[in-house]
Amino acid sequence: MKRILVNMPSQFGGKPSGVARVAFRLIAELASRPDLTIVLRSPWTRDALPEGLRGRIEVVTVPRPRIMVLDVLRQLLTVPACCRRHAIDLVLNIDPYGAARGGRARVVVVHDLYFRTIPESTGPREARTTDLIFRLMLRGNGAVVAVSDATRRDLEKHYPRARGRVRVIPSASVIDPAALTDGARSEVAGPFILAVGNATHNKNFGLLAEAAARLAPHRPDLAIVHVGEDPDDAIGAVLRRLDAGIRVIRLSRIDDGRLAALYRAALCLCVPSFAEGFCLPVLEAQALGCPVVCANRSATPEVAGEGALTFDPTDPAALAACLHRLLDEPGLRADLAARGRRNEARYTWAATGRAYAALLSDALDPANRSA
Repeated sequence: MKRILVNMPSQFGGKPSGVARVAFRLIAELASRPDLTIVLRSPWTRDALPEGLRGRIEVVTVPRPRIMVLDVLRQLLTVPACCRRHAIDLVLNIDPYGAARGGRARVVVVHDLYFRTIPESTGPREARTTDLIFRLMLRGNGAVVAVSDATRRDLEKHYPRARGRVRVIPSASVIDPAALTDGARSEVAGPFILAVGNATHNKNFGLLAEAAARLAPHRPDLAIVHVGEDPDDAIGAVLRRLDAGIRVIRLSRIDDGRLAALYRAALCLCVPSFAEGFCLPVLEAQALGCPVVCANRSATPEVAGEGALTFDPTDPAALAACLHRLLDEPGLRADLAARGRRNEARYTWAATGRAYAALLSDALDPANRSA
């Protein structure tokens, strides 16, 4: 029986971010294997975990660090001590803000490299400290998981020493399967474009507003529904500047049932991002029959496969043309939905769990350990 420490100190306890939701689905898969015992080290308490995990894993609750780089350095001491206390064989760092020491082997998961690929999204100081963290973690972890081929290419470009140690293991949709029933109705009336995710720089939601404004003269009933946080009102500010008259409906922290109903009712999910490490909303939308319109850069075309219309994320006219097609071409929406469902079926948590289990076994093989 191998004991695996899933190390996730960077996430907020009780607040299920995309990374945390992926981690919980992965943990559920690994915990179902008879040869593995899972210990979760994170700011989450047992009672706050998804109900299905509470009795299946061991839990070590730690406070979320205020300064990540200091905590990564601190973990050089604290995680080995934790591993000795809990007889840990391997540390699986869910993101690079983890441990470079501890156990007999370590694996780190890299979700994105925005600080490198879109440097304007972070300040110089944050970029320097993040680079330090990446270098420390890549040196201290024998195996590296990239969530997409796009992320692998970025990682190997900026950190050549990672070459030969990176394995691509994609995730799958994390929306609650109970939300896939057909009963729920959308709370938004009329045609709308759906955007999902916090309005960070890489999301490029202002481009969606510019494109929608071009449609306003022909479709004044069109709305944008944004699920996520937008403290700077990135979408609304652009629409007001253009005097477009497009409605913006913002929702946040909604449950999977409400989100599933929005996916089903939307004209499309729009992903205008400059960069994505993976982009789970693409698969969520495709699982629920929602057409996907996404940028032709980074991981989004890779994840969306043939089930999406793509466009240049610097060109609002290109996005507007895609939206016009969905509105004006009979049958296109149904065709995209069907292709999306076929694409989403390629991604399963069973396959992801098997790939991680094989990697953990390889990492613990003395012949393969280099860290």
